[in-house]
Amino acid sequence: MKPFADPHAGIGVAPRITAAQAAEIVSRLRAASGISIGADKHAFIELRVGRRLRELGIADFGAYMVRLSGPEGAAELAALIDCLATNTTSFFREGTHYDWLETEGAPERVAAGAGRERDFVIWSAACSLGAELWSAGMVLEKLSAGPLGRLRYALHGTDVSTTVLERAKAAIFSEEELTGLPEPIRKRHLLRSKAPVGGRTLYRIEPDLRRRAAFAYANLMKPETAPRIEADVAFLRNVLIYFEPDGQRRAIEGVAARLRPGGYLLLGHAESLPSPIPGLTQRGPAIYRKD
Repeated sequence: MKPFADPHAGIGVAPRITAAQAAEIVSRLRAASGISIGADKHAFIELRVGRRLRELGIADFGAYMVRLSGPEGAAELAALIDCLATNTTSFFREGTHYDWLETEGAPERVAAGAGRERDFVIWSAACSLGAELWSAGMVLEKLSAGPLGRLRYALHGTDVSTTVLERAKAAIFSEEELTGLPEPIRKRHLLRSKAPVGGRTLYRIEPDLRRRAAFAYANLMKPETAPRIEADVAFLRNVLIYFEPDGQRRAIEGVAARLRPGGYLLLGHAESLPSPIPGLTQRGPAIYRKD
């Protein structure tokens, strides 16, 4: 196994941004990814995009706007999305969904052939650093060791941020990112670095679980970029709040199109469908079944 590397970057002071520049950046972000943030959040934009300016050696936002409009604009737009996408995640976040998966969702899908006749497919459609997807895989591993017996399954994680996808693929986490994760789960599914790296103790998801997972770029505003899968359970949690209603509907419909009949869509507990969507029936708090 390759040596662990510290995934955390330093934070510095960002250059100043004008209201017009902030509005232009927000407009480009929304058009490319559907993510909607307020143009008045100058400090947030300065901090996040300011890091990118330092990486490029660009002194101010005026020069950066020229770059966005120039020959390197398409590639830079992808980097801008990386800068401004919010990637809050944790293991077993909103734990009642994992309880449901263990006691109801997974047994129902197994009875329909998932994990037996074919892979049980779980998709985290805005996977961030991967904690959500790994948590779901840990639930399936627990079930495999119990009455359901050994299950065939596959884990798919997608995100619009290429930076977080690289970290998700590496499957390396700090002690702080594992807060609240029970010790038995750590022992079963995590490998601990032999020595601190950059002053941190790091952990990596164990190889058997990593081999089940695939991570790839997907833009929820462009359903054609999503993997060609038929998911039994799809997580689309705590991301709709960053979209306008039309973007929310597009994201939900795109994910639902890749659910098997009888499969489940899970939203964040504070989220709901922006309007009724044919073919999706609510079966629990933030849980929807595809007819």
